[in-house]
Amino acid sequence: MTCTTEGCGRATSLYLCTACIVELDALLVDVPALIEMLAGVRAGTAVVRNPAAGSTGGHAGSKPPGSLDAMLLQAWLQQLPERAHTAAHDYPDAGQWLHMARIWVKQARELVWGPEEPVINHDANRQRLREAAPPMPTRELLPWLRKHAKITITSMDVRDWARRGKLRPVERDPLPTYHPHEVLAAWHDTRAQK
Repeated sequence: MTCTTEGCGRATSLYLCTACIVELDALLVDVPALIEMLAGVRAGTAVVRNPAAGSTGGHAGSKPPGSLDAMLLQAWLQQLPERAHTAAHDYPDAGQWLHMARIWVKQARELVWGPEEPVINHDANRQRLREAAPPMPTRELLPWLRKHAKITITSMDVRDWARRGKLRPVERDPLPTYHPHEVLAAWHDTRAQK
């Protein structure tokens, strides 16, 4: 027998292979909490994250009361099995449960917590800076890092790192200039020590 999840095709003695059981179990862990939170979204009493607000939270009623999306997702999530192994053992269409759980849990998480924030790869940023950015004075460097590396550093940070020997200016006259990748490395070192 093969796994019933579309596109999987692994050999198994159940309706789901081990990898699909693990994935379904990981999705099912959040289902009870999501069902409960969706009830608050439906009633308009939940504090939900406003997707446009970044990492700040929303406020009570930031989703319209009686949200049809919340009601549908709550009903759909309640149809999912409690345990993945039970579904893999008992249901010939267990692959469909996994397919639907992927969709419904993702939608419920986004409705309750907002979309996932993008992951910033700081190592890739440092490498790109090393290759592309010339040394700059602090007053040009700080806005440049804010725009390109998505980090905020103050001129006081740069002076402090230079004083402690974490940074060395490339030139001192007329103003000290620093390589952006070295400033970024000092910023990472400081964050790692906290």
